[in-house]
Amino acid sequence: MNVLPDIICHGHIENRLMHPHRNPGMEIVLVEQGHLDWAVEQRPEVLNPGSVFFTLPWQVHGSLTLQEPRNRIFFVLFPLNQLDRPAGNHLGLPPSLGFSSEEEEMLGRILVPARRHSWPASTLLKELFPKLVRRLDGTSEIDAMAARSLLRALVVELAGIVSQAATGPGCRLPESTRRVERFLASLFGTLDHPWTLDGMADACSVKRTQLANLCKQLSGYPPMLYLSRIRFEKACELLRETEKSITDIAFECGYNSSQYFAETFKGFSRMTPSDYRRHLPQLDAIMANNWSHPEARTIDDELRRAELFKHLA
Repeated sequence: MNVLPDIICHGHIENRLMHPHRNPGMEIVLVEQGHLDWAVEQRPEVLNPGSVFFTLPWQVHGSLTLQEPRNRIFFVLFPLNQLDRPAGNHLGLPPSLGFSSEEEEMLGRILVPARRHSWPASTLLKELFPKLVRRLDGTSEIDAMAARSLLRALVVELAGIVSQAATGPGCRLPESTRRVERFLASLFGTLDHPWTLDGMADACSVKRTQLANLCKQLSGYPPMLYLSRIRFEKACELLRETEKSITDIAFECGYNSSQYFAETFKGFSRMTPSDYRRHLPQLDAIMANNWSHPEARTIDDELRRAELFKHLA
């Protein structure tokens, strides 16, 4: 339970499993410890320590691994009036937070069309989140007043972080950034190409250092690690949906040998490609709600999960 009726759930937990799903509200997460491999609408986003992550009710998101490594996160989930993707940028924030219609419109213009959902958290946001969670665990009217103010400040600070990164509408992306963004979107279809860092930079018409910075800004990953992540996802798809040999899949995904493919695959999944294919029925049971059929959680589902994580802590 929490002291604010506007909050669905909150906590300071280790997040072990997060199947692809939609939340019944807006979720904000602060990573205190650990590196998490998540995705929004199947686009990978790494969550490093000290990063903030948010999603809106219609955005499918989840973990790219069967079990995340040890981590510690703060999270808060609260309902929005707008549960489906809006035609405009309307968020439907709780009226109790006291945003005027003009303020809510401005926040919507920043958060609804955001291209990325994981950002380095500001010092202020890192200070606000633990205080918010502590107040939500309180029982007094003062705790409720403080929690409401802290949540309002948290939303504003999040919008400021996203806006400052120059990805909101009205802030035109530099041409170099748009070239890198288009290149990353096209990588899934060119995985068999022997990409190098120099080759990727040339394809984007930028320098290596600029590519590294822009790729990290757009995806959270360095370029070669982003490529490895995409190759792994493509290999999983081929292992799951085709009967192609391990060697053929290795070459199709851009690996120069089946041995290197096996080593890299094991680094991501803690099993070899052969083991992955062999255990697909069990893995399907674990990841029953995949990206094609994400889980649409209810408020009761979220409350049960929050209690489960509390007992596992």
